[in-house]
Amino acid sequence: MPNLKNRAAALLVIAGLFFFGGCLPKPYLPGQDLGRLCLQIRRAETPAEEGHLSTQSQPVEIERLVIRLTNNKAQIQKAVHPYREGEMITIESLYPGTWKVQVFAYDNENKWQFYGEEELAVPPGATVEATLVIGTAPGWVNVALDITALAALGLNVEKGRFYVHEDPASDQTTDFDLVLSGNKLVNKDAILIKAGTYESFIAVPNKSNPVYKSHYHLLNIEAGETVEIVITADASLCVTGRIDANPPTPKNFQVNLIDNQPELCWDPVAVADLAGYNIYRTNSSGRFVLHRQVSPAVNSYRDQELKAKDFFNNRIGYAVSSFDAGGNNSIWACRYLYLPLTE
Repeated sequence: MPNLKNRAAALLVIAGLFFFGGCLPKPYLPGQDLGRLCLQIRRAETPAEEGHLSTQSQPVEIERLVIRLTNNKAQIQKAVHPYREGEMITIESLYPGTWKVQVFAYDNENKWQFYGEEELAVPPGATVEATLVIGTAPGWVNVALDITALAALGLNVEKGRFYVHEDPASDQTTDFDLVLSGNKLVNKDAILIKAGTYESFIAVPNKSNPVYKSHYHLLNIEAGETVEIVITADASLCVTGRIDANPPTPKNFQVNLIDNQPELCWDPVAVADLAGYNIYRTNSSGRFVLHRQVSPAVNSYRDQELKAKDFFNNRIGYAVSSFDAGGNNSIWACRYLYLPLTE
């Protein structure tokens, strides 16, 4: 009897599935509702705005694009060469899902100049519109610290860390592991840092418990070459992006003593989206920190707040950079004063 009851219950379940089958959602079958990516890149500074500018602010010409689309199951890559400014780029036959979209732009010397990425989620058959901002490409950093002198002192040096102050207005640092290779500490993994100027230092084994700490080093990062990266997209995807390059470094930066006060001056930077200038000053430890921000109409500054205690090793340093409306910062221009000021 129990077996007959079980069989009857099973038959009822099967009959129910057939009866209500029309109410159940249809399963999504891979290969259905394929989409496409429509990508158009725009510059932050338009050609009309650039037409009257000096040669120092002329935009970098883009010769070639590499677009990579990636999700957890597939990767698609498309090269566009030659690239024509403002053209619409289409990538067909994309499955629905979440895609990581990456754009790499190269100049006519095959140097990686610009980069942008975005994660986009699209359901089956949907069209997603998004904005992809393309900025200056990062640069590679290779670190090598010769530890011969430290080993001669009997120190056991097997690892260290490389620290970068990415924000001069903060004491926060980004750190990268260093490992022993022969008689040198080198970066364990590849280091990519956004184009700009940064203060950096090395500590062994780390800055919290150092047996050795280097002086601060100014690190100028330029957009550099790297391996080609690919782009990933979602269903029917229309992306409008723009290229926003770093502004140029202020030229003819000078620091002079006037009435016993340092006076800074520099040539104006001519870019359409210039937002102002950052002024940096070394602190009592000798590290450059953000001192002032001034408007784009200002190209001189007198430091009336300097005291003798602010000097490190009888000198003080100043630097200036330009920044634009997109938050991009130029390479710094630096000068030092060796004359201690009287209080």
